[in-house]
Amino acid sequence: MEKTVPFETWKYEEQTKIKHLVFADYFDKWVKILGKDHPLNYFDCFGGKGAYEEGNEIYFGSPIIAAEIIQRNKINLKRDVCLVVIDKDKNNLENIKKILDYKKLDAKPIFVNRDFDLAVNKLLDENPNLAPTFFFVDPFGFKIKISTLKRMMKVAKSEVFLNFMYNGINRNLGIEQADEILIGLFGSSKWKELKDIENREKEKRIVELFRSQLKEFCKFVYPYRLCFPEMNRTYYYLFHLTNHYKGCEIMKGSFAKYNRGRVEYRGKTESQMTFFDYDNIKIDEIKKYLLSTYKGCNKSFIEIIEEQIDETPYLVKHIRQALKELEKDSKINIVRKIRTTKSGKIRTGIDNEDEMRF
Repeated sequence: MEKTVPFETWKYEEQTKIKHLVFADYFDKWVKILGKDHPLNYFDCFGGKGAYEEGNEIYFGSPIIAAEIIQRNKINLKRDVCLVVIDKDKNNLENIKKILDYKKLDAKPIFVNRDFDLAVNKLLDENPNLAPTFFFVDPFGFKIKISTLKRMMKVAKSEVFLNFMYNGINRNLGIEQADEILIGLFGSSKWKELKDIENREKEKRIVELFRSQLKEFCKFVYPYRLCFPEMNRTYYYLFHLTNHYKGCEIMKGSFAKYNRGRVEYRGKTESQMTFFDYDNIKIDEIKKYLLSTYKGCNKSFIEIIEEQIDETPYLVKHIRQALKELEKDSKINIVRKIRTTKSGKIRTGIDNEDEMRF
């Protein structure tokens, strides 16, 4: 592409585009919901160059996307959102400044030219009462310490969106030089037990181990799989960490929005199944799952959601639909705490406190 802009760009890959679409959709909602009542922070922990090119088009990275969303929502926010951009490459930070000027964004980020781990821990040391913060941790490699993620999640009402570079991690399992980094990432040496397992089972166990370690300090943790664009092989996972079920619910919705209703990106080779076909298959699957999981139990709707939102790939709307179909088929009874609507009609919807009797 002929250079017509005063800043540098990277080549835009399909899975990166999906990542940015999901991030933008979710972060906009996060700002709107929490910004009504709280001052907020956004930490872009690996700022990068901030711009990409595909053909003759220019696209922008997460620091710029975040700045645009903050500016767009400014009128409805309690206070300004503090934007922090970290990158150990000074040229990347200078490039982001050029992009902000080029786009005439009024963001005034705090730029930190330092290693991510050192920078975040210093900021957390200096700000023990940090406002709710969205941390986007999107490194090129996997030199991330789970102890730092734990500190991040101690900030009240905060969330982490983390790129878990599975492809690189898998290639380095069993390489002695990477042992210390992997111990820091997983918080233990348990990953060593998995290095000789074959293929898909190995991937499953690695992801499960990392998730179980994150669940030690975070209530809801969901991994989103992203494949290489041209093959059904995992490139990386995006882990979303939140302590409120609603955050997990909304993020799954954002992912499904850009991935044919699925909560993973399978690349360009995925089946061309329509939303309608996929939803019908999914509802039947959920009905069977709920009946087998909760046989003989009484559970409120919110209890089911909190128990299943980060344990299954199902969206809340599909769980609700499955429960309504089970009621229609006389497979369950639903006791609605409020029996009628304001207009006096018998309620058929499902609210959080309504009781499902299996």
